[in-house]
Amino acid sequence: METYLPLLLGKMQSVFGYIVLGLVVLEWVILVITKKMESNKEGWVNVISYVLDSFPYLFLGRIFIFGTMMWMYEYRFFTLGYAWYIWILAYLVYDFMFWLVHYLGHKVRFFWCIHGVHHTAEEMKLTVAVRGSFLGFLHIPLTVIALPILGFDPFIIFICEAIARLYGLYEHVNDHFDEIVGKQRWLECLFITPSVHRVHHAKNHIYLDRNYGETFSIWDRIFSTFQSEIDQVKPVYGILNDKISGKNLLQVQLQLWRDLWTDIKHAPGLKNKLKYIVMPPGWNHIDGGKMAAQYRAEGWRILQHEKRKKLMIHLNPST
Repeated sequence: METYLPLLLGKMQSVFGYIVLGLVVLEWVILVITKKMESNKEGWVNVISYVLDSFPYLFLGRIFIFGTMMWMYEYRFFTLGYAWYIWILAYLVYDFMFWLVHYLGHKVRFFWCIHGVHHTAEEMKLTVAVRGSFLGFLHIPLTVIALPILGFDPFIIFICEAIARLYGLYEHVNDHFDEIVGKQRWLECLFITPSVHRVHHAKNHIYLDRNYGETFSIWDRIFSTFQSEIDQVKPVYGILNDKISGKNLLQVQLQLWRDLWTDIKHAPGLKNKLKYIVMPPGWNHIDGGKMAAQYRAEGWRILQHEKRKKLMIHLNPST
């Protein structure tokens, strides 16, 4: 099995790549034909970013990632086997690890410099799902690399990951998909829907740092990071960094690192320099900075104020 597993996983990855490419191209063509594509240039930045993200895996995938997982499986704490319920358990554990690693991607600035590339897209479409950093191999594999030590066969993990990534692709479907199926709010109690994931990609203050799940919304509900899309607040995509254009490949890939280096260079003392690496985006050594929770609180105050204002106009139309 160990002899054929790398070959089998290689074939799986090829099939997965073809499926992703086919769906991405199909949506792209539909958006162009229906004239609902905002920017072809941003789409090409997404695709090139995917190539940059994928290239290191050609060298690291089978040697480092797969090798490390097989080594951990040799020293596993348990032997879980291949029963149907183990597959379900593996998927749940994988999904929780995705939530955790994704959370770190927003709360640790070093990881944000990697994951933030994915969030620089200013239009939602399937190509955004593959928009990644050339340093993605330092972040994404953390989701799966340690799971074999718990007793999950790496083969099971890779199957679960492939299924989850296909579901993740669906979550990035263009907003106009709602015209066909609606926002699917009845699914939100258990699953991350395209509407829920749009909230995650939005830079509206009220939506910042919400909805980290890939398949299930239960983790966000457990850890109080869930936010449903609000009818009055249409998601605006991108990040709170006016130095980055989603259509500029170099800015998308490098600007977050340039900003981090500038902050480290000007920070007094080693402690503050290290803090810039591990603290959340927005932190600074002067006054602590302004982070997502403060932006969200402001967003809610503004929304409540607008609601009260509309209510007063409704009750007193003459004013």
